[in-house]
Amino acid sequence: MVTPVNNRYKMAAIVNPYSGNGRTAKKWPTLAASIEERIGEVTLMQTERPLHATELVREALRNGYDRIISVGGDGTHHEVLNGFFDGLLPINPRASMAILPVGTGSDLARTLNIPKGERAIPQLVSDRIIAADLGRVTFSLPEGGQRFLYFINTCHIGMGGAVVERVNRTTKKYGGFFSYFWGVLMTLIKFKNPYLQLDIDGRVIDQVCRDVVVAKGRYDGGGMRVAPKARYDNGLFEVYIIGDTGRIECVCNIPKLYTGRLEKVRDKVQYFRAARVTARAGETVQIQLDGEHPGQLPAAIEVLPKALNIVTACPDHQPISMVQAAPTEAAQLELELPEEKPGQPQQPDVPEPEAPPEDQPS
Repeated sequence: MVTPVNNRYKMAAIVNPYSGNGRTAKKWPTLAASIEERIGEVTLMQTERPLHATELVREALRNGYDRIISVGGDGTHHEVLNGFFDGLLPINPRASMAILPVGTGSDLARTLNIPKGERAIPQLVSDRIIAADLGRVTFSLPEGGQRFLYFINTCHIGMGGAVVERVNRTTKKYGGFFSYFWGVLMTLIKFKNPYLQLDIDGRVIDQVCRDVVVAKGRYDGGGMRVAPKARYDNGLFEVYIIGDTGRIECVCNIPKLYTGRLEKVRDKVQYFRAARVTARAGETVQIQLDGEHPGQLPAAIEVLPKALNIVTACPDHQPISMVQAAPTEAAQLELELPEEKPGQPQQPDVPEPEAPPEDQPS
């Protein structure tokens, strides 16, 4: 018999039985038995509706749980991390999140180097924790008004939002790669590139765009390596502006999107590192956060350094002690939607985008 190893954390598992096209519900009894045998007691909290995971996390943190396990896919992880906050403030700055990936995309798991399914169980009690940067997006709602959400992986403005909207209303039974790849191809047929007004750390860029990617994580869309240089510890987003590309051109460059070579398309893609991005459009343009599509432009996106303690197995991530893990005051700053910008850039000429820097050791 295996001796349970957890003697430090009070753990709650937030389980989304609907994730992975319902596969989580089938796998969970076996996973739950393995968790109990190998790491000890874990309180189960099962979601019943959209956004329920966020409510359950807040309840657990207020009841003294300090290790929250997110069981599901990227949509579940997105809801769980938002539960660590009550508005602008963290509920328990020293609590930490671990993931057990069993969903469709598993893009966060790729960045954190966490294996899928039962192989992830040893990581649930790991002390290898990073204080990860998050993004916070204040966006507009179709029915009017505003709200904000946190994200850890990527935010898309433009076609990325339309792709996710399509994928989320169709079956995902063929897995993350095929679901998103097919969604991209189908969206390309009808999607019209919008004219966007962007402000990237004060640099104004007004142009027609296929998509804008604002990333903290490296992967997206079921395995697309959209931001290979992204880091959770540098206080900056990786920003890719994909210009007015046609359908055939997009299809031809899909391999670059999956293999981390997006910046090689020099004539159509601009690259920046930035802490704040705002966006407006004269038409309805959807946004995407961690594989969800909560709203539309106008939107303001700001990085929050060291905002969430999360378990990692990635060798590039420098772990921290829990004493150092409290989020910074940046997590308490309010965001405002962007003001209307004049049509002319603040600078006479937008300089050529810089090439992404080489990887540097943490």
